Amino acid sequence: MDSYQVALEEWCEEEWGQSPQAISEWFVDDEVAQVFLRLHRSVLIADFIIDEDGSLDCQEHLQIPLDRWNPGSIQAIRTADGRVRFRHRNLEIHLAARLRAPEWGQALLEEWLMSQRGDVLRPRDKTQRVASINRIKMSIERNLNHSNLDAVRMDFLATTTALSSVESKLESRNRNDESE
Repeated sequence: MDSYQVALEEWCEEEWGQSPQAISEWFVDDEVAQVFLRLHRSVLIADFIIDEDGSLDCQEHLQIPLDRWNPGSIQAIRTADGRVRFRHRNLEIHLAARLRAPEWGQALLEEWLMSQRGDVLRPRDKTQRVASINRIKMSIERNLNHSNLDAVRMDFLATTTALSSVESKLESRNRNDESE
């Protein structure tokens, strides 16, 4: 892996305009390198062919941006042909199923994205944290002030009336059935 790390970093710089924050190997041999790359606001699953001169040629990749990801939205399953399919929304990539369980890759990607989301949501200093808490407090107060139970009461009364009507109709049917 170390021999390809520089080539992977150069590829990321060229294709994505940034160095990877972390690189994790899924499968590497003399001809193929399949890796997970952690970028600034996304993760990337990439499948490379290693040329005779040692350079990397990307066959396919799947980028999962932080703003399109939800926890649990990455699927990883072993397919009937013995490969592992990683899927996010309607995009997918197939990797070799040699050394690791699909759940390992899925958990790693989810962990990377979760930590990126935490970095985005975590305010930088005390004044930002206080301002964030005040905004949340004001939002809750507005919601409480605007909440109104009149609609719920009306729905409850309508349902009670409908239930009473159904009960009386059933009772009259039962009486009619008994008299016959």
